[in-house]
Amino acid sequence: MDERAKLRALALALLQNGEGITRKSGQFLGQLCAPDHYPLTPKQWSWLGKLADKGGMSEQFAGFDYVEG
Repeated sequence: MDERAKLRALALALLQNGEGITRKSGQFLGQLCAPDHYPLTPKQWSWLGKLADKGGMSEQFAGFDYVEG
């Protein structure tokens, strides 16, 4: 599984979990589930990490390395 597929899986898992997800964060995670999403900015990467922490999935997020698009 490539990195983009892993990010999509994490975003989908966070959406399904629902912990700490607001409408705005749900839209952001939904965008990541699309196969053609743009590379994440540093600010978005940080936000995804915070959402993973809130959703109890910080270990899964820790497995990714940020790569600038």
